Amino acid sequence: MTHRSIPWPGHRRAIAPVRVGKALVAVALTAILASCTSTTPATPATPPIADAPPTAPLVSAYAGPTATWAVVAMGHLDDPLNTFWQLLALPLGSATWSLATPPGVASNGGLVTAVDPSGTVTAGFEPSLDLRFSPLAQSTDGGGSWVPGVLPGGLDLAPDALASSGTGRYLALLRNRQDEVVANGGDLATWTTVVTLSTLSADRALSRCGIESLAAVTIAADGSDEVGGSCSTGNEIGILASDAGAWKPVGPSLTGNPVGPTQVLRLVATPAGTAALVSVGRGGSRRLLALWSGSGLGNWSVSAPLPLPRASIVSTATGPDGSLVVNTATASGRLSAWSIGPTTGTTHSAWQQLATPPAGTSAVVVTPSGQLDAFIVHQSTLDVDTLVSAGWQHTQTLEVAIQYGSSG
Repeated sequence: MTHRSIPWPGHRRAIAPVRVGKALVAVALTAILASCTSTTPATPATPPIADAPPTAPLVSAYAGPTATWAVVAMGHLDDPLNTFWQLLALPLGSATWSLATPPGVASNGGLVTAVDPSGTVTAGFEPSLDLRFSPLAQSTDGGGSWVPGVLPGGLDLAPDALASSGTGRYLALLRNRQDEVVANGGDLATWTTVVTLSTLSADRALSRCGIESLAAVTIAADGSDEVGGSCSTGNEIGILASDAGAWKPVGPSLTGNPVGPTQVLRLVATPAGTAALVSVGRGGSRRLLALWSGSGLGNWSVSAPLPLPRASIVSTATGPDGSLVVNTATASGRLSAWSIGPTTGTTHSAWQQLATPPAGTSAVVVTPSGQLDAFIVHQSTLDVDTLVSAGWQHTQTLEVAIQYGSSG
């Protein structure tokens, strides 16, 4: 696959305003990025230490209407400077994955993607090296060519820090502006503030949640902006939607005794509606819940719980039907994979344990046809195994050209 070089936006010492003019997009960035020195690059997820709360790693996949897009880390994973995050694509009807990483910017910090209903994919680069904001790239032809954009800050380290709709609206969750959500009308250059964590925390109408952080953004089926975050108290799940500029809770309330903190890990618009992955409780009582809504505005179906007492999440994926797949690892490195389909009617969907993933699996993803693939990374080599009735079967090997040392 060939890629067209991107005239990336220029680097500035500080970007104070929320609005970034279109002229910024025309300034080249590539040469400056190549000479930067590492500061706080992102690294792949590792098994948990003690009782750290779960997080959703950047290793993730989204099965959209025309393709599955997957983000995975490759290279020397024990060395952030030589870890390069890659974007992979599997078009509908294809049997093989291909490399689709936008060219022109070092990807040591990580990648985040958003796919709109038309199949247009927008990729955001996490800050790394001396970069303090996130360049963007957008493709309407399955990754064959890319056009640039830029954010006024760095994307949050979360797989759903970027969202797009079919109407040309974009949302981004920024990490270096104290959980600030910004919006764009389609040019990927001029952004305005939608809401901040401090504004939501001070809103008395949201006090039942006790919101402490934001972790995801999405755009509901009716075009409403939505954010997902952590709630410190009660039985509330922190999914909030904007209604004519006012924010209101739209996540479900869990029944029973107080369950402790809840944390939205994934919040994503799928072809079947909005899907969410939520961590509930702490310590040995921690568990995962999957949520689905046709509108994403309060009418939710909630799955049966998946216990997650002492395991970390290695990867997450969504399917075209709104299904969710979670790959977990214990502190000793034991892998498990679980899948769940949307709840219908009054019956709670139950998590199904899959065959144990192959050793070294970085991600378990859903293809456009609904089959399951496992990614096993060996530095610059990616092996793909497919789940069949007899277990995991090797189906592809993909070599990725990685220029080690190119970010130093």
